[in-house]
Amino acid sequence: EETGNFLHKPGDHSGDWTMSDTWDMFVKWEDNPLMYLFATFTLMSMLIWIGFAGDNLQHHRSYGSLSFAGGATHKQLWENSFGGGGFVLMAYRVAAFCFCCWFSITQIIQPNVDAGNKVTDYMNFHDWSFYCLTIFFGLGSFVSVRGVFGGDGDRASRYIGHSGDCNLAGHWLITFYSAAFTLCLACDLCVWLEMLFNPQCVAAEYKFKWSTLTDPASRLCYFEWNYVVGFVGNLLLLLVESTMGQLPFPKCYLSTPLFIVGLFTTLSYLMHEFLFYHWPYEQLNFYRWQCFWYVNGFNGLVFFGHFFLNWFLSMGKGDLTSDDVGDEHIPLFKGDDK
Repeated sequence: EETGNFLHKPGDHSGDWTMSDTWDMFVKWEDNPLMYLFATFTLMSMLIWIGFAGDNLQHHRSYGSLSFAGGATHKQLWENSFGGGGFVLMAYRVAAFCFCCWFSITQIIQPNVDAGNKVTDYMNFHDWSFYCLTIFFGLGSFVSVRGVFGGDGDRASRYIGHSGDCNLAGHWLITFYSAAFTLCLACDLCVWLEMLFNPQCVAAEYKFKWSTLTDPASRLCYFEWNYVVGFVGNLLLLLVESTMGQLPFPKCYLSTPLFIVGLFTTLSYLMHEFLFYHWPYEQLNFYRWQCFWYVNGFNGLVFFGHFFLNWFLSMGKGDLTSDDVGDEHIPLFKGDDK
């Protein structure tokens, strides 16, 4: 049965536009899906460039590097607003890390093992966002324990930068902080929209019906405790961390969540083409033209979600400017004579 596409309709083609045959060859996904994979990652690289360099990179390099994260010294990674001792933040991070480990093992990994332990069972991007959250709290716990118990030593005053004795732990902590926060927000938003407009708690024949959309019972499965923890609790954990830890959330760390999205997309493609696994999401099927809009749409959601968090977590101020940078923001390439 002939299906056609959005320009070249099925039938005898007697009324087709003159250029439709040429266009049909150009958008023939089955013959060259890599062309659209390249287009997707080209757009993604543009988003990374806008996030990192488009916001006046030279200004950030002159005032402490990497946006206002330049002021994140080792000591500022584990201090908090409760007297500056860091013990309360350390206790919270350790407890959050233990909880995330328990949840990941019992509610994500173990069900996959029980279901047959197939590789594709682990290709769930919502799960990947929770793994990022677990890694962040694990690294945060390590940094807090070392700082509270005096393990920083001469590292306490080092700042985030590109060279020299820089705050390497701070760089990775903020990397996973920004990645976890951005990806959790994007994934949760997708689930919330699905719950509102396409609830999955009903049989397939009842989906996309008005009676289903207006029936609260069609959304009951979203209120099971593990769903609530996975798609609401993750953001609550990060919001408490942002209040207590007060870590910076720079725009220029946008590249990390986009890289993780790109890694997931690439692995999905390689597993399908070379290992003959099913697509983890049908929206990633590069043999369908709609894939271009799905993949780049999610990249756009990550992009705008990251910039929203940059604005929201800084109470509407965004990144610091030259007028806001304090003395503790050491210039990246400060000379010995200055």
